[in-house]
Amino acid sequence: MFEKIKNILTKLYTNYPISTIVCSLILTIIISSGAPYVQQDDDMTNLLPEDIGSRKIFDQIQEDYGLTEYMYVAIGNKNKNILNKNDLDIISNISNQFEKLKIVDEVISITNLDKISLDPEDSSIVIDDIIKFPILNQKQIDDVITYLNDNKVIKSRVISQKEDYANIIIIPESSDDYVALSNHIHNITEAYNEDYELHFGGQAYVTGAVPGMVKEEVKVLLIFGLLLMSAILLINLRDIKAVILILFIISTSLTSMFGFMGWIYKLTGSSNFYFTMMNTSMPIVLLTIANSDGVHVVSRFFKELRKVKNTKIAVINTMDSLFIPILLTSITTSAAFMMLIFSPVGSMIGYGFTIAFGIMWAWFVSNTLLPALILLLNWDINSTAISKPSYIENLMNKFGKIVTKNPKKVLYGGILVTILSIIGLFMITVEVQYTKMFKKGNIIRDSAEFLDENLMGNVNILFRVTSDTGPESLKEPKNLQSIEKIHTYLDTMENVTSTISINDVVKQLHKTIMDNNHDYYTIPDSIQQINNLFFLYEMNDESDVSSLINYDADQGIITTLMKTFSTIEVPGLVKNINDFIKEEIYINNKNLKIELTGIMIFIVDFMWLVIKSSAMSIGLSIAVILLISTLFFKSWRYGIMSIIPLVCAVFLNFGLMGWFGIELTHLTALLSSIIIGVGVDFTIHYISEYQKIKREQGLDNISKSTIDNVGYAIILDAWSNMAFGALLLSTIIPLAQIGGLMIFAMISTSIGALTFLAAILEIFKLKVK
Repeated sequence: MFEKIKNILTKLYTNYPISTIVCSLILTIIISSGAPYVQQDDDMTNLLPEDIGSRKIFDQIQEDYGLTEYMYVAIGNKNKNILNKNDLDIISNISNQFEKLKIVDEVISITNLDKISLDPEDSSIVIDDIIKFPILNQKQIDDVITYLNDNKVIKSRVISQKEDYANIIIIPESSDDYVALSNHIHNITEAYNEDYELHFGGQAYVTGAVPGMVKEEVKVLLIFGLLLMSAILLINLRDIKAVILILFIISTSLTSMFGFMGWIYKLTGSSNFYFTMMNTSMPIVLLTIANSDGVHVVSRFFKELRKVKNTKIAVINTMDSLFIPILLTSITTSAAFMMLIFSPVGSMIGYGFTIAFGIMWAWFVSNTLLPALILLLNWDINSTAISKPSYIENLMNKFGKIVTKNPKKVLYGGILVTILSIIGLFMITVEVQYTKMFKKGNIIRDSAEFLDENLMGNVNILFRVTSDTGPESLKEPKNLQSIEKIHTYLDTMENVTSTISINDVVKQLHKTIMDNNHDYYTIPDSIQQINNLFFLYEMNDESDVSSLINYDADQGIITTLMKTFSTIEVPGLVKNINDFIKEEIYINNKNLKIELTGIMIFIVDFMWLVIKSSAMSIGLSIAVILLISTLFFKSWRYGIMSIIPLVCAVFLNFGLMGWFGIELTHLTALLSSIIIGVGVDFTIHYISEYQKIKREQGLDNISKSTIDNVGYAIILDAWSNMAFGALLLSTIIPLAQIGGLMIFAMISTSIGALTFLAAILEIFKLKVK
């Protein structure tokens, strides 16, 4: 069947090159036209399976109580008191501009806070604005300061401890508006950049700001990487036309991949096909694979043209030699990525489908568009690029002799390095906390650290508290006291900045009704007292506790605001909280059910998903490659040979991460995809050429001849792909780490194929049939 496909394609590009080019380009344009439909999203909740516990609880809370993820804008100047007429007017103006946005549900700041007080005439509860605008005199400001100092919990949410920064809290209308709202926030605050320090944070802000930031940075770094790749290819191929051809194949593959992703999202609406931060590695993966296809074809064409001196014959010979290897590498790599459909992370499923399509499209254009273009171009047979071997080709000739003479030494050296790297696997740590993924100097990282140090922090844990004794039962003193125990326990934690629940309202009302006596900032002892407080409170039109307790008053939420801290600390913290609830709450109050969710809980769940997904995808990918290679080569021995360098390369790279303290994130976890994608290309090309020489020439000098034929393309491919070490310049730490690790991945996979695999085949050449 494959021979038939090869013959059909050969007739097409040799007899009808122009028609082949036109048809290939039309198909590429049609598929690429779906690119505008690609939807960006970086909401961490969308990375979790919908049936996972914390995700289900979180979604239910958002539906019942409204959004719990906010955006924060901190404004002020260090060591300059913000509580003055001019600054308060500015804060009020900014808050009003935020409130006018249709995608904003509510804005909370020092200038629009509600003040709860007691009417001296009839002892009723009054809810009023804390500040009346315009501010007419200093007494108004002094009254605000007095009220805030008398209510420290409220003050901590809107003013920094030193009173030099104010916090504006923005509650979005919908999670779909995060990106647009983050852009609006920057547009509104831009006018105040010269007079004030501005810091932005909150998980909603990170979700909104990161996609555009990542998109722009990846775009710049990819362009830089492509330019560097072009320079490397030009130095080695020594022909500008050859480099342009390779870049053209890369670009058609890339645009088609994004077009496919857009069309699938347009047709299905599946969130699995969102473009998230995880997907930023997709263009890098496809670039390396499409580059491999192009480099193999062009370099082999030059070698054949040098021999036969005829372009058409050289193209036919080239594609005859490379059709099966390129097809096999494309099928195995695509199949390996398709194994991501078993991933528990939804976006990984879309990642696998999209990359698999891109790889197969790269194969299609490499076997139609590329040979047709080569045939139509004029090639100077006497040029240096074609008539003389390059430096790398000469180097491969010497390298082949070394492997042939010392196969066992080469093999033992590879085994030793692999064993050392395995030790590093046990040193790997996991980090999926978004703000920790940016270098200092990046607005996300700097603002997060500022909010942690001066205000409420960036992350949270949500508790859903449910009473099983019927309506109004959560208002019972026993249940509120249990919630208060949780408050008190959480407030002792180092990273907790504030805890918010219905208890805050009850205690505030109790204190207010008792003439602002702080001794009564407590939960009343009787249900009648509590009901009376709510009755007085609800007489005001401005009263609203719907974000804290449900209508039936048998369920409520506790929101714990926290400073950002490392992923590895989160499981211990969550365990301590669960142990406290079990030992201190449930043992005394069996009527309550307390469930945890929120960003910090997502981090724990996501951390294990990353580990599980990485291990599963690596295992399944290697198994699929083993199976397909065995079937293609019609030998289980060659099948095993094809995966040995891959397994070693995976150990080498992840071991290196452990040795150098590089954390495993949902981005660096995808490094295995790059290793497998490129590594299988090298091993299959080597084995295919080895078999071809074995059939045609026998076993004499087989390793030297194989390395001489494919070594140049493998090394040039690896070297040119190292250009994406440009990612080292990224302010996104995992991307920078991928840049460094990619250099090592190219070295380990290429050298692994030309040493480890070559040495094994040389040693066992008489036994492998």
